[in-house]
Amino acid sequence: MNILRNLRSLSLAILDGLVLLIHPFRARGNKVLVVRTDAIGDFVLWLDAAKTLIAHYQTQGRTVVLIGNEAWTEWAEEMKLADEVWSIDPIRFFRNLPYRCKWLLRIRKEGFDVVIQPTFSRFFQIGDSLVRASAAPERIGSEGDLNNIHPWFNLWSNHWYTRLIPAASRSLMELRRNAEFMREIGFTDFQARLPIIPQLSIEHLFKLPQRPYAVIFPAAGWAGRVWPVENYAEIARRLAGLSLKIVVAGGSEDSLLADYLVVALPGHIVDLVDKTSLGVLAEVLRAADIVVTNETSAAHIGAAVGVPVVCILGGGHFGRFVPYEIDVQDDSKLPFFVAQHMPCFNCNWKCIYPHSNDGPVKCIEDISVEKVWKTVEMVLAKRNNTFSE
Repeated sequence: MNILRNLRSLSLAILDGLVLLIHPFRARGNKVLVVRTDAIGDFVLWLDAAKTLIAHYQTQGRTVVLIGNEAWTEWAEEMKLADEVWSIDPIRFFRNLPYRCKWLLRIRKEGFDVVIQPTFSRFFQIGDSLVRASAAPERIGSEGDLNNIHPWFNLWSNHWYTRLIPAASRSLMELRRNAEFMREIGFTDFQARLPIIPQLSIEHLFKLPQRPYAVIFPAAGWAGRVWPVENYAEIARRLAGLSLKIVVAGGSEDSLLADYLVVALPGHIVDLVDKTSLGVLAEVLRAADIVVTNETSAAHIGAAVGVPVVCILGGGHFGRFVPYEIDVQDDSKLPFFVAQHMPCFNCNWKCIYPHSNDGPVKCIEDISVEKVWKTVEMVLAKRNNTFSE
């Protein structure tokens, strides 16, 4: 599979070169492109850095275009994050040649004079290729790591940048990694802090569930990171026993998990799966008493709106996305996590233990309901004490 993927990546890079060769670059000046095509959670963790970076160029009178993953670009537009937000489907960009050529040419013809890709774990076939297409006089990226890129392709695509920002070889939590990039490109006082998602004026578009309620977000981008749904049902049952309504949230692909919880707890579930935009989801989380979730976007959105989060955490990227590490102390809002520590942690989700394709890996499956419930009780007690003071 890796051999086939690498051959396709090589073929795409050669094809890209031919397409771009017949469309020479013409600089138009005064326009900046920021490339960030990874997932929703990565976007939330980058949000504080994004605001600072984009505002910097806007104060210079430049137009800033953000090209992002279509999973979150509508939300970025609601936030008015950049002058223009372009929405791309990264998987389609990799697999569909006409779609790919359309984007390569669009970026080429725009004549950007600066292009920045701050992603640490770069994708040769996606983000790097978009930077290459720009041919901008100034193209800035991170030295990054090899998690998502073959070493040969990494050496090749390094030449598509005019400046690579040094990155510490040691493991860093993503907020600190983003801050490292920002300081290296000139924002010397930039510090890693909790991102803050502003409250959007959408109350008239969506009626929030009646409080008090807890949010269960039982899915994740990959089945291996999903704590068994029957365990979530037991946590939901206990939360309902504390007179909390239970709100289940997620995307369209999570409907089966929601259906299970609705059947397991008849009359206790408010099913919002595939019924909210990201902006509305943030407001649903903001008004909750607690969020219980896998390591996925809901954990980061919850932290960014200030709600107590209990994150059920595996070892694949332990320490990179959760637990949080910041430079500006704010322990009261950091997400809590529950993990079953194992010697094989930080395996990049290349699990050495057998597991089904649609089931959790061992470090997730072995986390007990009692261990999670103990953390939930502690979080609720802290929240109640805060409100009673």
